[in-house]
Amino acid sequence: MSRVAVIGGGITGLAAAHYLKGRADVVVLEAGARPGGKFATIDLHGTVFESGPDSWLASAPHVEQLAAAVGLGDELVAPAVFGAHVWLDGELKRVPRTFTFGMPTSPAAALRSGVLSRLGAVRTGADLVLPGPLAGPDVSIADFVRHRFGAEVLEKLVDPLLAGTRAGRAEEISLAAAVPQIDALARENRSLMRGLARSERRGERNGGPPPFLAPRAGMRRLIEALENDVTNGAEIRTGSSVERIERRGGAYRVHSAAGDAVEADALVLTVPAYAAAAMLRNLNPGAAGDLAGIEYASVATAAFVFQPGSVTLPLDASGLLVPSRERRTLAAATWFSRKWPNLAPADGRIVLKAFAGRAMGDTEVGMDDDRLVAALLDDLSAAVDIRARPGATQLTRWARALPQYAVGHLERIQRIESALESTPGIALAGSAYRGSGISDCVKTAERAAERLTASGALP
Repeated sequence: MSRVAVIGGGITGLAAAHYLKGRADVVVLEAGARPGGKFATIDLHGTVFESGPDSWLASAPHVEQLAAAVGLGDELVAPAVFGAHVWLDGELKRVPRTFTFGMPTSPAAALRSGVLSRLGAVRTGADLVLPGPLAGPDVSIADFVRHRFGAEVLEKLVDPLLAGTRAGRAEEISLAAAVPQIDALARENRSLMRGLARSERRGERNGGPPPFLAPRAGMRRLIEALENDVTNGAEIRTGSSVERIERRGGAYRVHSAAGDAVEADALVLTVPAYAAAAMLRNLNPGAAGDLAGIEYASVATAAFVFQPGSVTLPLDASGLLVPSRERRTLAAATWFSRKWPNLAPADGRIVLKAFAGRAMGDTEVGMDDDRLVAALLDDLSAAVDIRARPGATQLTRWARALPQYAVGHLERIQRIESALESTPGIALAGSAYRGSGISDCVKTAERAAERLTASGALP
């Protein structure tokens, strides 16, 4: 059998190994002490907490199918409550369930939302009369939303959604790469509102709270099940930091920082783009140059555990989003123990999860730990009714964690893929390329396995 080295043992690398095993002799090389990457289910003073992602988007079936394949089909649960408030001018206002990525489906919906001023709601009607569909090259989310719906929709709804999901600034993020479904509808229809209405009539789901899923015992359960699956037919090597890759005829030699090497017929690089760029610098300078140009934002998450009865939270949502215009350290928050009662403390303690870091270079994430935790707690206390200090806190920093899809991102990815044709048998997968969600990562892992097979690198 051909041998494949999967570099990186996060969710993408483990998924790639799952899809490849049986077709090839697979070895996963993970730099850390354990697989799992940003999946970080921890014990926090007797309660289970997710320092990393807490679920995946279920509307894309790849993760659910993968979970079923590794025996978790009966262990998946949805949040007990979902939806968000946006914190505006000192008040919490419910993000309308019928909006799609913060964009209204009609002027009437904008008027009813309670988030926009009357003038801001009327301004959204420009989308119905603007001439023609979106055309030409990629545009930023900010340019598109401001032109179609006005500055209020951008500042009050789209901006906080971006901060809460991508740690990005709307002025810099590609519409086509970050929200491809919106870009496609805008290019197919004269009006995005009309396009959303047509897709609803076709039975496509656009508005409302997106469905999410997670293992009942926490996200780490998926990693454990994948580990067990992969090691039954493949090998996982932890503590294997890859230093460089060289070509040996039609194969590759992967050198680790520890001094050992792995021979492989094909490679799947599931590490961040900047790490892949360093590995490919000498082997494929063209691909490496474009990979190095993908920027990343650093973020942080903080857990706060409160005694029963010391916090009063809104009942109709699972968290809040904070627009940039509010100039707060807090970017978003989740009522974690309410959203996931299966993980909530049995004694009734209340667990809140706070997020900091909106985009590249944000000063908030550069604060020392004590200042950052204090600032996040101050913001939470100003947003909701907190009547006591937390009994426990936990801060987790994620350096260079979230790839930023700049305008023209998809063209960059096409150039990278074209450049890789000169080094056959190398595939890329992960959050840097065509979607940063967990479902997107698993999808890229499956496609990487299919690409290697189709290229002839695997039997």
